[in-house]
Amino acid sequence: MSDQQTLSAEAIASMNDIYVMLAEDSIAYLPYELYSDESHIIEKVNIDGTFAQRFFLNKEGVYPANLMGPAVTKVIPWNIEQAAENSGVNPADTYQPGYFLDLRQLKMSRLNMIQISDAAPAIADTPIPNSALPITTKTFIPVPKDKQSQLKVVPKDANLYVAFFQKPDNTRSSSECYSYCVSYIRAEEINQHIVVPKTPPTHQDISIEHLKTYYGDAQVQAGAINPKDLESGSTTKHNIEFGSVGAMPVTCYVANLRTFKS
Repeated sequence: MSDQQTLSAEAIASMNDIYVMLAEDSIAYLPYELYSDESHIIEKVNIDGTFAQRFFLNKEGVYPANLMGPAVTKVIPWNIEQAAENSGVNPADTYQPGYFLDLRQLKMSRLNMIQISDAAPAIADTPIPNSALPITTKTFIPVPKDKQSQLKVVPKDANLYVAFFQKPDNTRSSSECYSYCVSYIRAEEINQHIVVPKTPPTHQDISIEHLKTYYGDAQVQAGAINPKDLESGSTTKHNIEFGSVGAMPVTCYVANLRTFKS
């Protein structure tokens, strides 16, 4: 296998991983296998529309307003209180305020008009049948006025709630609902995955430098880079090891929590 093929395989394999830019110039790398593990899942809606687990989602299938739009936002104490009602258990001792990263909002659409070596067609995800979805009279759950001050507070710890489609590599229509999960990863565990620079530098170290420049310095909150946008016949492993920007190997999701300031 050539260097280019090796890099492409690595990029495709890591495209659902997450870089989390934490405070104090540290960056954690969370592989898909970590946040998709069943032990972390707190909310799950299956392909048949059954609510296997509920947390933020209420019984009518509606989300709180503060988590509905942004790709990265805050989980406030009021959300945890509502989760107790939705899940039927008291999560206060286990789950804490933090950040909500919605990978469903970040689509890896192709942007570069370049030829790619992988000609395999994309597979369409199967939507949840409309007949399996609940009917609701209230599609907007605002944060109560006496709780809205919580929206201004920066979470003490970087506990992370990650929402993701159950089949992340498939394509979807914006007019349908699809099976998804939400995972919870405590700040203590995230800190165990902080990237430590190595000598000589690895591909990941080059990725970190890219993130510091194009996300940190630019104060970008979230993003996703499609690995197929970075393929090039002239790219080699040797180029990347010496810092070729065109061969930037960051090909996954990025959440910059440094953009939240008190």
